[in-house]
Amino acid sequence: MTTDFSKLSLFIADNEQIGVHIQRAFEQWGRGLSLEEFVKRDKAFHGLQHATDGKHTVWILALRENGHSTLDFFCSCETYQREVTLSEGVLQSCNGKVPLGYGIASVITPPKNRSKGYAKHMMRLLHYLLADPTLSQTFPSFPIDQWGAPPAIPEGFGKAIVSVLHSDVGEKFYRACGIGFGAGDGWTVRGPIGTIWKVPKRQVILMNSELGNIRWLTKEDQEGVWDEDALLIQKEIREATTPCFSFLPNNGVAESPQGWGLFYSPTESEGDIWGAARIEEEGSHSNLAFATWCLDPGREGPGTMLITRLRATSEQFPILLDAAFEAARRFGLEQVEIWNLERSLVDIGRKLGGETSEREDCLSSFAWYGSGNKEEVEWRYNEKFCW
Repeated sequence: MTTDFSKLSLFIADNEQIGVHIQRAFEQWGRGLSLEEFVKRDKAFHGLQHATDGKHTVWILALRENGHSTLDFFCSCETYQREVTLSEGVLQSCNGKVPLGYGIASVITPPKNRSKGYAKHMMRLLHYLLADPTLSQTFPSFPIDQWGAPPAIPEGFGKAIVSVLHSDVGEKFYRACGIGFGAGDGWTVRGPIGTIWKVPKRQVILMNSELGNIRWLTKEDQEGVWDEDALLIQKEIREATTPCFSFLPNNGVAESPQGWGLFYSPTESEGDIWGAARIEEEGSHSNLAFATWCLDPGREGPGTMLITRLRATSEQFPILLDAAFEAARRFGLEQVEIWNLERSLVDIGRKLGGETSEREDCLSSFAWYGSGNKEEVEWRYNEKFCW
């Protein structure tokens, strides 16, 4: 039976509907936790800075007639509002506006509702709630004849120039979730590259390396490092001569992948080690070199330390990688992984034993709502921190 999409719309979930969404998420991604533990982790995760002050929203696809009350909605997803920095040419095309960006996560369709087009329709509607259509002269109008009236845009939405997600279902599905009836203009995979090293068993003392002091970063320390890094990213993006964008690691964004590891991640009693940094001159942004990370202790594969954000020259990189190895050994992890290692560091990474390949899951993808050719827009600093 063909689904009549004109009878459906997208709604912000209320607390009861969020509870159903979390239950469905547990069934799909519980990964060894009890339901009570999963709910506790979800509450803690969404109490972190990246999700507070209205930045986190749960959306449901439901019948227009009962969308504000039903607990039997068809599918759901989450969005996270994020600051995005743009190259100067892109920014000028925004006519004085300062657009937002969004991360999309936890797209869930219960088994009974699959293969009926619900998730695809939800994602197609989501474009119209997130995007600022005035940023592009070619933004498709809402297909009222086929889909009925567009969903109401809640206050604070409709201001985005880009949205991103990380696909675990390959590259075709989300690309097909286009704006309106556009074929293939949904979320396009970009840079799904990972480099993995096996952690050496040897012990390495790093604190007095020839490149200067390496210090461990605690939860508190990393905030200041991310603030400095954000200033550098903004400068580098603004100076770019080709269209590009980036998210920023501060204001809780780079903390979020660490938060998702709640119940598994290091505690203060285990050293509170969340990264390593080397700064030649205190207060000098140009010499900032660091790596921060999160942990996946191997519930679905080898125990892994994921480097969420790296800033290093070719000379600094081996020392910071050794620091990551040392921390991984302390936590009993088997490998270290980084997403989209900078081109200038790829050969060095290979010589240090790294294997680079396309990831099979968590495929980084973006939808572009700005002017110009999307294929020419680059997502820079496309690393784990903005997952």
